[in-house]
Amino acid sequence: IEDAVWAFLRDDLPPLASRAPERTVLVDSLSKRLSPGLSLGFVVAPAAMSAGVAAALRSGGWTPMRFPLEAMAQWQADGAVETLVRAKQRQAVERQEIAERHLGDFVTRSAPGSYYRWWELPRPWRADTFVAAAARHGIAVTPAAAFSVGRSHRGPHAIRLGLASPGAETLSRALATLGDLARSAPDDLAQD
Repeated sequence: IEDAVWAFLRDDLPPLASRAPERTVLVDSLSKRLSPGLSLGFVVAPAAMSAGVAAALRSGGWTPMRFPLEAMAQWQADGAVETLVRAKQRQAVERQEIAERHLGDFVTRSAPGSYYRWWELPRPWRADTFVAAAARHGIAVTPAAAFSVGRSHRGPHAIRLGLASPGAETLSRALATLGDLARSAPDDLAQD
């Protein structure tokens, strides 16, 4: 299953479904690409799987609404989709540059043009302690444990930063605050 909801940010990478169409189910949505309120998703499945995928969608009550279909058709025809996609691609790059400016001396990773950044916290910070400290500053970050599989694995002492939602100035201030926080000593130095 290929989740392509953020794939529009990197149009230089072909979808996996183009390389293995006989065994790849591609899932996409317009909400990230165009507008959060435009909740229209779609699935492209191999012919051998299409009946099962269609039955699963019907059993969940998943049916498209008329407005998103009409809006998508109109915006595709008049070029609005392409304009919005290019603007979001530029914005994602700009936000990564803001993150690099404030967090460049830390170990962080991100795909070019992504709205997310993975940050391996410096010692002695633990992810849960850093998340709590950030929250005290009014900043929400997600600990690595939220992306770990199984209860026994808590994940590394890392966090995921979401760069899409806040305005550029708010993002810059928040990342500066997080950088300053990471350079200070944590309140809780308890060992694992």
